Amino acid sequence: MFKRKIFWQLIFSTSDEMELFFAHHTSKVYKGVLGEFLLVKKEKTLHAFKNRCPHQNKPLNGCSIKDEVIICPFHKYQYSIRDGKGHGMCLEKYPTKIEEDKFYVGKEKWSLF
Repeated sequence: MFKRKIFWQLIFSTSDEMELFFAHHTSKVYKGVLGEFLLVKKEKTLHAFKNRCPHQNKPLNGCSIKDEVIICPFHKYQYSIRDGKGHGMCLEKYPTKIEEDKFYVGKEKWSLF
């Protein structure tokens, strides 16, 4: 029977690799086997979102981060880094985890197993 399951994608193998990826940015787009993620680094915490603004489905590449807010580069809609909520809409946020200094992003998908 089909059921929902979280599939985890390795994003960074070490914290140094993550620091290098975000060298001069607080947000960047990452393309992987589970899709395209907007990654936001706030201090030592990694946040992951679907790379689409729910307002008009535009990509969030080039968004700005101010305090605890993601600001869409097209229409300046603002969303909370904590939960993705803003303007009566919500960015799709993905779970993240750290295991043995490796950083993962999870995406829920249908599975047979």
